Amino acid sequence: MVLTETPPTGRMEWMDLLRGVAVLLVVAWHAVSIPEQFGGNETSDALESFNAAVAPFRIPTLLVLSGLLLERSLSKGPRRYVVGKLRHIVWPYALWFVLIMGSIDSLVTLTNPTNWLAGGILWYLAVLIVCYAVAMLRPRWLPWELFVLAPLVLLWILEPESGVPQRLLWFGAFFFLGAALKPHLDSLQRRLPGWGGALLGLVVVAGGVAAAERLVISQKPAYFLVSVLGILFALWLAPRIPSSPVTRLLQWYGRNSIVVYVGHALAVYLTYRVLAAIGAGESGIVVPVLAIAGVGVPTLLILARPRLDWLFVFPELRVPTNHAPRHLAEARS
Repeated sequence: MVLTETPPTGRMEWMDLLRGVAVLLVVAWHAVSIPEQFGGNETSDALESFNAAVAPFRIPTLLVLSGLLLERSLSKGPRRYVVGKLRHIVWPYALWFVLIMGSIDSLVTLTNPTNWLAGGILWYLAVLIVCYAVAMLRPRWLPWELFVLAPLVLLWILEPESGVPQRLLWFGAFFFLGAALKPHLDSLQRRLPGWGGALLGLVVVAGGVAAAERLVISQKPAYFLVSVLGILFALWLAPRIPSSPVTRLLQWYGRNSIVVYVGHALAVYLTYRVLAAIGAGESGIVVPVLAIAGVGVPTLLILARPRLDWLFVFPELRVPTNHAPRHLAEARS
């Protein structure tokens, strides 16, 4: 496998591009936040401002992209839908959550069901699992827009104190926003004129600056608006970006985003523990080293994925041909 390999037929390359950018921004965030989580020195104001500026778009973009594909997943039928999510999301979440908790000597916390719902550093996957479960139970006559508005209204009215309900309501709205946007995606990408996209981009830049300056606060209506406008701009812009070695590399990371997400989390935790053990946990090299580990380890895992795919997707269980029902055996022969 090479970094600029041809994408599988039928994939939307612009979606892989956005997913790659978003997941690498998550890596950048954790390279800064994990040292602070363990009591290390605070990072530079520039890094803090950058991460605050892109925070409205980082995870929300990943969730919207998943929501855009929701109807296609549901159309496969309940059995394939459930099995697919168990293999591709629940399995890597459970496996890597155990590995990460072990890496920080917190295996005892796995006995608490609330911790599985919280997800720790892998909370994005926990949110995704809940959203897919809710989507499967939705009556077909209920519009997706209701699943965007309802959690936000509950969040802003009830103001739950616990972080888990806050996170599920807030980020769940972005997942279902993706499903609600799907019928309008073609119009956004093809019919919005260049001047309209440019104007939208200027508004998004202003929103990012406002987030960096803490003029808009996370989980509030203005912050949600900034996130939505930024996502709309990204959806409009991405198909217009010409192919290049850089975009193909980002698409490669996007196609393997699950590897980047779970792999970087363990890599950054373990690397910081090593740095702390040798007395370098508060030195100026911490963030660069964590960033290198957060990208480098997933890169190696992606390159080795043909042999290690079971770490990221539960192996498909196939009935041996000689034991399969006749119609299945004939189909495989």
